[in-house]
Amino acid sequence: LDFSFLLDASSLTRAEDDLNITVNATCENEGDMDRLLDNAIALTIPLKHEVELNVHGFVSPASFVYGSSEEDAPTMTCMKEKINLTFHVISAGLSMAPNIGLEIMLPNAFAPRNFKLFNILDIKTTAGECIYNNYTRNCTLPEKSGNLLKDVVMFFSKPHKRLLYCMKDDNFCTKVLCKFGNMESGKEATVHMHLEATPALLEMDEASTLKFEIKAKASPEKNPKVIELHKSKQVAHVILEGVHNQKTKYHVTMIIIGSSSVAGIILFSALSFLLWKMGFFKRPDKLVHEDQNERESLSLVNGKEKEDHEDYADS
Repeated sequence: LDFSFLLDASSLTRAEDDLNITVNATCENEGDMDRLLDNAIALTIPLKHEVELNVHGFVSPASFVYGSSEEDAPTMTCMKEKINLTFHVISAGLSMAPNIGLEIMLPNAFAPRNFKLFNILDIKTTAGECIYNNYTRNCTLPEKSGNLLKDVVMFFSKPHKRLLYCMKDDNFCTKVLCKFGNMESGKEATVHMHLEATPALLEMDEASTLKFEIKAKASPEKNPKVIELHKSKQVAHVILEGVHNQKTKYHVTMIIIGSSSVAGIILFSALSFLLWKMGFFKRPDKLVHEDQNERESLSLVNGKEKEDHEDYADS
């Protein structure tokens, strides 16, 4: 006899579970124990589970202004306005997602220097825990020798924007790894990060606008029984923008004013010399002769009038 039946496996939501079926056939007249050995069989059907994870990221504020005048440099501190990052992870599939982890990558240095641009103040999660390589909070600019020529050149040739992002195993990024454990269908986990920017270090780059692409990726523990659906939804990208206030350094301002004044004096002197060489400041000879003739004619007329007047008086 052949038996056929359908099974509903929708209630099996855990990837570690397999479907076990035991079949045992018996009859009344089969009493010999040796003949009972092939009357039972156990079937194991391996199951694969479809897991779907959705990640959403938010940043507040989305942009901030940094930069200071040279007078403020000695007392430079970290920004008072804090940056808040929030990431939501949702298990949207029908099956349980086993051992979910969230990896957050934050661009945090200007290569090849490894000075941290952001300080991580706090990280909180609603499930599991988050770990990262903690470092000493620093808000000051490392000592460096000033370069007047470079400052002046960068003032006139400052690039407009620069995008910073993280590569795989990027040493210039700060990596935060959160582990949530197993996430049943519909379960959510939220991570809150609080950052502070270091303006003195951000000003080491010459761009007028800095864009930081922060990446968060959720994934289950590697398991051959797990099928990940819609992997593009497992990644969230958050853009944080820093805008320089474009205040010119004091010594650069003085150089520009001084050089402009010197250039103006030189230009005026050169123009005056050129006009002098061209005779702009000399009166034409013709005008001089005409002026002399007019003066002589005027003298003769005045003399004649004087003589006539004396003759009239004598008479």
